[in-house]
Amino acid sequence: MEAPPLHSVVREVTFPDGVRLPELLPRLTPTGCWIRRGEGIVGLGVADGATASGSQRFVELSRWWEERRAVVEEAPRPAALEQIPGCGPTVFTSVTYSSDSAHASHLTLPEVVLGDVAGHTWVTVTTVDADDAVAAVLARHGLALGEDGTLTPVDDARDSPEFPATRLRAGAHPTEHYLEAVAAGVEAIEERRLEKLVLGRDAVVEAEAPMPRGVILAGLIRDYTDCWTYLAGDLLGTTPEMLVTVRGRDLAARVLAGTVDGSLSAAEAREQLLDDVKQRSEHEIAVQSLLAQLAPVVELISAQNPPAVLALPNVHHLSTDVTGRLSRTADGTLPPALTVAERAHPTAAICGTPTATAAELIAALEQLDRGPFTGPVGWIDAHGNADVGIALRGGLLGEDDRSVRLFAGCGIVAGSKPESELAETRSKLRPMLGVLGVEG
Repeated sequence: MEAPPLHSVVREVTFPDGVRLPELLPRLTPTGCWIRRGEGIVGLGVADGATASGSQRFVELSRWWEERRAVVEEAPRPAALEQIPGCGPTVFTSVTYSSDSAHASHLTLPEVVLGDVAGHTWVTVTTVDADDAVAAVLARHGLALGEDGTLTPVDDARDSPEFPATRLRAGAHPTEHYLEAVAAGVEAIEERRLEKLVLGRDAVVEAEAPMPRGVILAGLIRDYTDCWTYLAGDLLGTTPEMLVTVRGRDLAARVLAGTVDGSLSAAEAREQLLDDVKQRSEHEIAVQSLLAQLAPVVELISAQNPPAVLALPNVHHLSTDVTGRLSRTADGTLPPALTVAERAHPTAAICGTPTATAAELIAALEQLDRGPFTGPVGWIDAHGNADVGIALRGGLLGEDDRSVRLFAGCGIVAGSKPESELAETRSKLRPMLGVLGVEG
């Protein structure tokens, strides 16, 4: 049976004086989020969606969105919003790291998307019923639209909802398992079976009551301004790494590999990252891997050289920005954003080199189903624009939002020390542990 057509309308709105999306989040129940430096989009409710699994998950999700967006009846947008990425019907996506994961990959088309980008603020409402009034739909999500176009929460309380008590417990394996896995990975590298391997571990935070998603997201946005804070389905976190950004034919990405603790000064971090053969080697492997994987879908591509040092509150990374221009396909069209993301995934920064060997060893040594962790996460609009990051520094919410399964991993190369890599995972868990109110 064919899905019913959808109807979409965009309205310019204003937020109350001094209020931006991060300040609204604690009083909302979001189903999608993508915010960096205070700007981005937030989804509420679900108008439609799709799931997929297995090796064809990228293809199936991309096909669904291509077909679904073609039958969305979109009212004319205000002229000022015509060219704004993420405005109009937009889906949030989360794709699993591995094709054999027991978790599903998702596309979610929210009923409401709030946007705040480049000085423009708007709301997109997408519904099955063309007669649904914008104000009535917003009211279902706790928002009131004034006659002057001001959008405010119905619950105007200034305090965030109370956050429940939480505790940290071990994940699927004890820390000794991770130490042994790293040692085994280093041994495989020394035997020249591969150049690099990325190994992760998990931990679980449990709460006495449901944890408000909006409060978690607002905390991550506050503490990690330069990262992309995301929510797609039950996956949330704040990633510093962009897999692919698509704007028309323009492509961009950010590669992170090579890490030292955030307690170091900027000068110490630069010295340890830029002058260390292990760190530079790990980073160069990741950059070259991405360039090679994207080659089939680009006609031009380049990477900054030398890499920069990205300073975050918890860690410092070596960082390389990549830019390119997408190739047109045989029929003159551009490849869909999820096709581009599939080409880029998995990067050496979250898998290893060579990819097939690293993936096989990860399965044997981690003994985890990563699910969407280290998979692509982000949004795609009806014009093909997209931001797709790598799901890092985050976790998967459990039933009733009473638990979060957190993940962190490290790049293993020749010379890696198990205890140092374990310490690095603790640093990478810090963003989520901090907003969840537990000590790492």
